[in-house]
Amino acid sequence: MHEYTQDAMTYVKNYGRPDLFVTFTRNATWEQIQEELLDGQNPFDRHDLLARVFRQKLIKLMNIITKSHVFRPTRCWMYSIEWQKRGLPHAHILIWLKEKIKPDEIDSVISAALPDRQQDPRLFQIIVKKHDSWAFRKVFKRRVQGTIVPGYPNIRATNALGRVYTGLPNNFECFFLQLLLHTIRGPTSFEALGTVNGRICATFREACQLIDLLEDDAQWDATITEAATIQSPARLRNLFVIILLACGPSNPEKLWESYKEGLTEDILIQARRENPGLVLNYTPDMFNQTLIILEDKALAMAGKDLKQLGLPTPQTTLGDRLTREILRETSYDLNDLNKYISRNEPLLLPNQRAAHNAILDRINRNVGEIIFLDAPGGTGKTFVINLLLAKIRQQSKIAIAVASSGIAATLLHGGRTAHSTLKLPLNLTQCEAPLDNISKGTGEAKVLQECKLIVWDECTMAHKQALEARDRTLQYLRGNGKLMGGAVLLLAGDFRQTLPVIPKGTMADELKACWKASYLCRHVHKLELKTNMRVHLQGDAAAGQYAQQLLSLGDGKIAADPTTGLITIPNNFCNIVDSIETFKTSVFPDIRRCFNDHKWLCERAILAPKNDSVNDINLQIQQQLPGVDVSYKSIDTVVDIDQAVQYPIEFLNSLEPPGMPPHSLVFKVVSPIMLLRNLHSPKLSNGTRFCVKNLMLHVIEATI
Repeated sequence: MHEYTQDAMTYVKNYGRPDLFVTFTRNATWEQIQEELLDGQNPFDRHDLLARVFRQKLIKLMNIITKSHVFRPTRCWMYSIEWQKRGLPHAHILIWLKEKIKPDEIDSVISAALPDRQQDPRLFQIIVKKHDSWAFRKVFKRRVQGTIVPGYPNIRATNALGRVYTGLPNNFECFFLQLLLHTIRGPTSFEALGTVNGRICATFREACQLIDLLEDDAQWDATITEAATIQSPARLRNLFVIILLACGPSNPEKLWESYKEGLTEDILIQARRENPGLVLNYTPDMFNQTLIILEDKALAMAGKDLKQLGLPTPQTTLGDRLTREILRETSYDLNDLNKYISRNEPLLLPNQRAAHNAILDRINRNVGEIIFLDAPGGTGKTFVINLLLAKIRQQSKIAIAVASSGIAATLLHGGRTAHSTLKLPLNLTQCEAPLDNISKGTGEAKVLQECKLIVWDECTMAHKQALEARDRTLQYLRGNGKLMGGAVLLLAGDFRQTLPVIPKGTMADELKACWKASYLCRHVHKLELKTNMRVHLQGDAAAGQYAQQLLSLGDGKIAADPTTGLITIPNNFCNIVDSIETFKTSVFPDIRRCFNDHKWLCERAILAPKNDSVNDINLQIQQQLPGVDVSYKSIDTVVDIDQAVQYPIEFLNSLEPPGMPPHSLVFKVVSPIMLLRNLHSPKLSNGTRFCVKNLMLHVIEATI
């Protein structure tokens, strides 16, 4: 059964879900059974007879399905046989077809009605009497499909699948051999499998280690060593913290002892500059200063101190930590803020100014309130928000700017993602009354206690429980039972765009998760921005028509087909092409010549509803770039070693959870890439695009 499970996983990995699930059950009244019974015998007395007849019947049925193509040509199939207590065998059959069955074709495959007695009297009698008289004979026959193998005229090759037997990790050499077979293409011998860069390894484990297929601290050593050749100590500290937080090294303290001097080098240089007459070397105080910096970064990224990460605890005070959290939100240059306000405030349009003044008025009244700024794309929402942030910070007060997505956060001054700033719980939907992961007495709590304004952009993407958790947390931290603990929460977004994403959810689930379904919605005061800035400032009539079409689409004013539920895009809405090739050429014309022009690359992008389409198009366009492909592969393991057989490595490698890169990343120097998960905000954010500058064995160097 385990082997059948692994086979099924291989089929699903390559061909998706099966098209047909067929159950075939033994019938005790079959003639072939009844004829062989002795006087006084019951079919249940002859399990051997039941098994043999059932087996031959099953083989005949599979031949009808896979060779006679009664459902259409089959790609692959498998079945398992189960026996009930009284000896009633039945088979569960999975069928993968070459052409998928569409929903409107189901009735042509499955029928619950009796066949017509006049048109097919034999089938009618079989079904009514629950027996048949199939003849069966087992004959060996070579494969007749596929292409002829050169040199072997009687043998044909097809695209049949194969898999490697899964071994337990405690059967070391077999397990390491399995890893090598999945990684090295076209090996000619076991010796070739164990040869890395011309070196013949003594064991398969050694070969796996040399090509970084095993997870150990050696790869983190190599990563830091590579990065040290091109990065400053400050950036090296960022990398060190990311390794501690995301990679789980087995011996963090040993890693610290190995690289603490490289991580402290800039601190030593600064001390020598300040004391030119002294011969200074590394001191415990310098290492302590580095540990303080590392702990600050770890707390900012994941809310963990160094003790939790297995490193020595630096000598510091709680007051210092609180001061640093406050400084992050108050260290803005007042002169720059004054210039920004004086330059941009006169540019406000009438509806923008009305919204701007209304929000400031509510902030000055110190009354907790939720305001929703309804702003379709192009109406100056970000412009108004940044002006409000500058106004509050100009008064040396705290204004927090967050967004549901990383790209939106980069457009806000001092913006970060909502999850990283507000420490939203990851299990929002599993708690009745969730709270943010911020405790009293921490720096984050101090900031929220003193803030006057919290801006949440793209809030329409957030789950309603996130908004409710924010309200409970602010009331708890500020000791104030008013709405949002007395602070003003400015929500901004457009409900015509993306709503909360519910995995495997329906439209009703999405609407239920939207904050419009929250009990807080009745307390929300709505403000609107309607004037399109591009149309107003540039007088672009085409842009005005396009903006109006987008609004009609978002408002549901375009009629949908009553049968399919699909809408027809107007002819003047966009350019429609006939093929993927034309599409790629239209978006990236002459990419072989323009790939080094970052401005040209920033002006174009291809979006698709499915990741498979994106991956295929990415690979096709990347092949047009000059240079050699470099592959980076993940190391995927199960938490419980006893589950290793149930979840083989190749199956884990095939998984692509949301927000995670695929198992194998293939790059070239100059390839455009995107940051999926940022661990060091606000320097970078999720969605930031880069161009690859250098590809090393463990480190990728890229420019924004």
